[in-house]
Amino acid sequence: MNQRRDARRNRARIVAAAGEVFREHGGLVPLEQVTRRAGVGRGTLYRHFPDRGALIAAVLELRVDALETYAAGYPGDDLLEHLLVEIYALQVDASGLLAVAQSFAAEPDRLDDVVRRAETLMSTALDAAHRGGVVRADVTLADVFLAFAMIDGAVAAQARMPGPAPVDRALALVLRSLRTESRVSLPTPQPELRLPTPTDADAAT
Repeated sequence: MNQRRDARRNRARIVAAAGEVFREHGGLVPLEQVTRRAGVGRGTLYRHFPDRGALIAAVLELRVDALETYAAGYPGDDLLEHLLVEIYALQVDASGLLAVAQSFAAEPDRLDDVVRRAETLMSTALDAAHRGGVVRADVTLADVFLAFAMIDGAVAAQARMPGPAPVDRALALVLRSLRTESRVSLPTPQPELRLPTPTDADAAT
């Protein structure tokens, strides 16, 4: 029993540490930095994650878990734009992580599952937004994912773009394009999600 608990704790520590390290240094950082941050050895890392793609997939799964939990407890019809803000924050947090995972993944089905879960989450939120009249009637799920692509492009290009916060401006423009006329002047929501740290993994076990 203790061995299983230790294994769960180590895995959680690795995933949380990887999220921090990838945010700071990108998805191609040497994985030794992840093991040092997590306080585990290389053998422990590779027992849980056979390659870089599997580790990044686990980081992305953790983030989708957090989004699903957030959505389950959100009471309003405007969940869609709050999810947009949260995913925007995650895009900024670790730009290009999905692309790195796809280039290394030995198990692409795990990444496909992450994408499917995100699509289901956004589709449900979009339906609620239409029923509540908080987005334009012609907004489709394809439009929502195009918004993500536009924001991701702004994240990638921000070092070459003028102005103090081009990515924040891109998010504001995206929200204006999706909202109904009566809501276009509302402020941009602030992200609320807090991702787990390695210390949280210890507390959870």
